[in-house]
Amino acid sequence: MIQRRIDERSALATEYALFLAETRGVSAGLVYLESCNVSQEILLRAMQDPAARRNRERRQRQRND
Repeated sequence: MIQRRIDERSALATEYALFLAETRGVSAGLVYLESCNVSQEILLRAMQDPAARRNRERRQRQRND
């Protein structure tokens, strides 16, 4: 349960950092993530090319429903 709480906290921090990056600039988002002890690489990856990243992250095989 502790791991999930940490993941939720880092997810919220990353969402807010993305908002800061869009409104105040990328440097503001990176500074915020650093203050939250969350890897800055998450924001940098999200800012690069979100559509291409989503395509790579999709399942390689179809699920059997």
